[in-house]
Amino acid sequence: MDMVLTRKPIGDVCVDIYNKLEGHNFGGMYIFTSPRFIVRDPDLIRDVLVKDFSTFHDRGLYMNEEIEPLSGHLFLLCGMKWRNLRVKLTPTFTSGKMKMMFQKLVDCGKGLQTCLEKVGERGDVIEIKDILARFSTDIISSCAFGIECNCLKNEDAEFRKWGRKIFEPSLKRIIIGILSGIAPVVLDALKLSNFDSDVSKYFRNMVQETVEYREKNNVKCNDFLQLLIQLKNKGLLDDEEKTEDQNNGTDKDTETAEGTYTPH
Repeated sequence: MDMVLTRKPIGDVCVDIYNKLEGHNFGGMYIFTSPRFIVRDPDLIRDVLVKDFSTFHDRGLYMNEEIEPLSGHLFLLCGMKWRNLRVKLTPTFTSGKMKMMFQKLVDCGKGLQTCLEKVGERGDVIEIKDILARFSTDIISSCAFGIECNCLKNEDAEFRKWGRKIFEPSLKRIIIGILSGIAPVVLDALKLSNFDSDVSKYFRNMVQETVEYREKNNVKCNDFLQLLIQLKNKGLLDDEEKTEDQNNGTDKDTETAEGTYTPH
């Protein structure tokens, strides 16, 4: 009930149930009429996450990317759609790609330092959750979307305003959350989405406009969005393309069962 009425985040609810299972290797819970398996034993967890992951990759959560495109991400997709997207996105999370964005983290860190110094000089009391939320929003907007929203300087920045709306509880979201657990076919039939339509429209338009601007003006930035643009236009990243070219120029004499060749 705490989760349904959004009185507690789902993570806190799961922690409470996990703690009640102390002394057991595994247990379970129900989300309405659907059973859920909870694993505590480290060996079983390793099997689920590594050895038998091909059986457990689906999240078991409702999504419909035709009704709401923003729901078509790795945390909700299942089956081959999940696998294909994961294969595409995995190269974007290498250590080299992460280092490429490190300067943006440093810049956001300096912004946080400046913000806290000003508060310290005034001797004001600060709400640490709020200021770290603004700091995190600056990092996400700059690294993922390539947008400098400066939430640390302006707590009412448009990006932050729309970002907060994603998590705002409402009666509509509670009802949709209940239906997604007991009767997802109703959501499909009525074409209802967990996302507020205005929020979804804002973020989709923002990304589309940024991508169009970069492609039209040949603008390149060291952020995640630039990697996605490369994937969209080329189907692979620049370093993957170089590796593929090198492999194509290598003598290949070992044929596998699938008909591909393995270089020396």
